[in-house]
Amino acid sequence: MIWYHGSAMVKSNFDPKQFNDLLVRAVHEASRLEAALEQETTALSERQVDALNQAVANKLQIAQSLEQLTREQNGLLGNAGFDPNAEGVQACLQVWDPQGLIRPQWQQLQAIMERCRHLNQVNGGAVALQQHQVQQAVHALRGTDNSTELYDPCGRAVASSTSGHISSKA
Repeated sequence: MIWYHGSAMVKSNFDPKQFNDLLVRAVHEASRLEAALEQETTALSERQVDALNQAVANKLQIAQSLEQLTREQNGLLGNAGFDPNAEGVQACLQVWDPQGLIRPQWQQLQAIMERCRHLNQVNGGAVALQQHQVQQAVHALRGTDNSTELYDPCGRAVASSTSGHISSKA
């Protein structure tokens, strides 16, 4: 059976309980991702290589699980005539969750994923800072001045060299 909600064609084969179950599983996985990102933050700040490697491995595994849940969610939405995106979820909830029983799961998932995005940005910034510090140390050891950047034929920034390696000054 097909009916219309606003301008959207809605199919009646949608199972709100199945959708809610997917959201519950996604909230669980997103919470695990948040914990893995927090572990990554700690490992980066304490420069614990083994802990960092473990956190990254956990993060990748959980991300794959979340991607699978997203594919399942998008399949349910698509089969019911909704777009496979946040707007589609909102439209779906408007039609299939008039009592607001599923919406808290969706809101919780959105909140956790926003925290995950923030943690991931923080961790990315920490990695970039550490890479920059390592590059500065390498420049100091090589005796290059990284304060003056030139460009190579490919348009990449390269440091101009100064008087020579640190070893030649000793």
